[in-house]
Amino acid sequence: MLVCLWVTKGLAGQIDSVTHKKFGLITVYHPTGTPTSVALFVSGDGGWKNGVINMAKNIANQGALVLGIDAKRYGNYLSKVSTQCLYPAADFEELSLFIQKKYKFTNYYKPVLIGYSYGAVLIYGILAQAPANTFKGAIALGFCPDIELKKPLCKGSGLTQHVLKPGVSYYLEATKSLTAPFIVLNGVKDQTCPFDATAAFLKDMPMTELVTLTKVGHGFSIANNWLPNFNAAYKKVLAARAFNEQASQPKAYSGAMPLTLIHSDKKNNLPFVFMISGDGGWTSFDQSLAESMASKGLSVIGLDAQKYFWNAKTPERVTADLSKAVAYYKQELGKENFVLAGYSFGASVVPFLASRLSAEMKNDLRTVFSLSPDVNADFEIHITDMLSLGSSDDKYDVIAEIKKIRSLKPICVFGTEEDADIKDKFVRNGIKVATISGNHHFNDDYTAISSVLLKELAQ
Repeated sequence: MLVCLWVTKGLAGQIDSVTHKKFGLITVYHPTGTPTSVALFVSGDGGWKNGVINMAKNIANQGALVLGIDAKRYGNYLSKVSTQCLYPAADFEELSLFIQKKYKFTNYYKPVLIGYSYGAVLIYGILAQAPANTFKGAIALGFCPDIELKKPLCKGSGLTQHVLKPGVSYYLEATKSLTAPFIVLNGVKDQTCPFDATAAFLKDMPMTELVTLTKVGHGFSIANNWLPNFNAAYKKVLAARAFNEQASQPKAYSGAMPLTLIHSDKKNNLPFVFMISGDGGWTSFDQSLAESMASKGLSVIGLDAQKYFWNAKTPERVTADLSKAVAYYKQELGKENFVLAGYSFGASVVPFLASRLSAEMKNDLRTVFSLSPDVNADFEIHITDMLSLGSSDDKYDVIAEIKKIRSLKPICVFGTEEDADIKDKFVRNGIKVATISGNHHFNDDYTAISSVLLKELAQ
């Protein structure tokens, strides 16, 4: 297991210690009541001490569960990573999921990234490389865009950089692709990160705000000179609309499922698509795929699997919720037929829902479209799923379930660079399989994915 815990029974306002293989010792600051948000706070290169401790306690007083991350310890882990580039976004999402499962959160909160000095530039890189809707936003204190790392950060969803000193430091470049708020608090008196240079770097960046602190240097020593701005920034990030709320066209739906509508304006007889996301939630991958489908005439109803399956469900419960949602949107969109689709986690789930639909609803189902399914399904988000360590429960056999619904015309799609053993198991069992060039995200070729579905519907 990746983590060891030294935790006393939860009390209001307590401070816990958590030891993690990647992050080392993490200090956990509890709010005085039930947490209403989660913050991942990265220190400067001096480690978790002095000023950042009081910063973290202040955010905890606003209702946040705050994880104090020692930049020196995490930097030591990054220095030993063998991959060609670094992807800390995955580590931070994994940590957030783990800690919220550990403390039995009833709902998953997208974490807010906070960083001071070294931590400030690291969280900028994380926010820029992560898929949309992975993090709620980020707050950087004492920010300038150079960072000491032995290897570059991976590009991910939009991070670019150039080398300052090979194997020593990199300059993270400004990005136009942020989809969550990035608020920077910098002091006019800062000699380490000159204010004018930071202002020029941030100019015209979307989703970005620079807060000018006239009496503050790099040390943030006098709290009264910056604390009100810090509190306001945290509240602003929490109040920001989520990525799917910005990008989609929501229709009022009061059912049990957290849904997003991506509407197609094209008039046709095509069905609409009910799509279940991967375990990372409704991210930019799901949104971009839905938008591609909509451009080709397929309206998409998207279910955020991370939110909905945060607590365990039964296939019967999910099918009941799905049936209500499908009935609602059939009327709302004026459509008679629908497609049941899923990606990754969702791809493994959808066969179990299709098999449990009523006879009437099965008659309206055109196909079951599974993008990168696994051989086993789960009906709860587990940290082991996020780490690709396998499901915690193997009782849901995906291949056996697909065999039960052959009359519903299921098709599974895999990337050519994915694990061939999994794909071959589906092929050997006589299940219809299509392949698309690329990795688990199909190299973001949304047109190719949409085309496979449209070809299937045309048959």
